[in-house]
Amino acid sequence: MKLLVILSLFVCSAVRSENTNAIQDEFDVKPGGQVMVYEKELDKYKCTFTYQAQGGTNEKWQFILEKLNDGQALQCTVARGGTSYLFFETFSMSLTGPKVHLENYEAVSTRDERLKDSEVKVNKKKRTVSAVDGEFQKKLERVTLQAIVGKKPTTEL
Repeated sequence: MKLLVILSLFVCSAVRSENTNAIQDEFDVKPGGQVMVYEKELDKYKCTFTYQAQGGTNEKWQFILEKLNDGQALQCTVARGGTSYLFFETFSMSLTGPKVHLENYEAVSTRDERLKDSEVKVNKKKRTVSAVDGEFQKKLERVTLQAIVGKKPTTEL
């Protein structure tokens, strides 16, 4: 089965902070069963959120990519900001750029409950977190990736 990948590159309501350490955007998560991609770049770093959702109508979601600790850390968050009524078939998020090393992640389902470890997989080499086929329970309200820039972290995800 071929999947239609639609790359969303709208500028919608993109906002950059005065010190250019963050970019924030609002976008529509669209149901319909198609694989959708939404990404933003901040300097030489890129965060990509890929998903496939069913049910309901479009929902407004927030996308935030920010540099922290004087540029020594990055954080990317995609969040509903409330209850999502969509069923996510799958999702993944990646954070890429020079010397980016994943340090932590958080994936949250409805009722602000963290997804079980069995529902998500982390690929440190590809710098991604994604749903595990057959284990992910199709509920997602927020996903965050945190990374350090420079030296590799000493902790495991």
